[in-house]
Amino acid sequence: MTENKTGGITGKGFTKGDKRINRKGRPKTFDALRTLAQEISHEVIPGKDGNPYTVAEAILRKWATSGNPTLQMKFIEVAFGKERTELGGADGGPIQIRVIYDEKPDRQDT
Repeated sequence: MTENKTGGITGKGFTKGDKRINRKGRPKTFDALRTLAQEISHEVIPGKDGNPYTVAEAILRKWATSGNPTLQMKFIEVAFGKERTELGGADGGPIQIRVIYDEKPDRQDT
């Protein structure tokens, strides 16, 4: 039988009283981080053209003029909302589908 190693099977893990252990666990919410991000987004910074912009405005301007389609799409989503496609009939009623078959001459069974 093998003897137990401190720090788990490999001996590289945590040991009792290790300072690296996060006793509080991960944060339950990101409210503090969100608040900080919102504060930063309102900070005024000088733009490349010399005009002052907020951080949020500078980011949106960069996204709008980016050659990256993902950033362009994110800009459009922020500006106009996410794209949704809804199908419906007249006045939101059910869709009616009408199928018309071409007439073919009768086949003769052989």
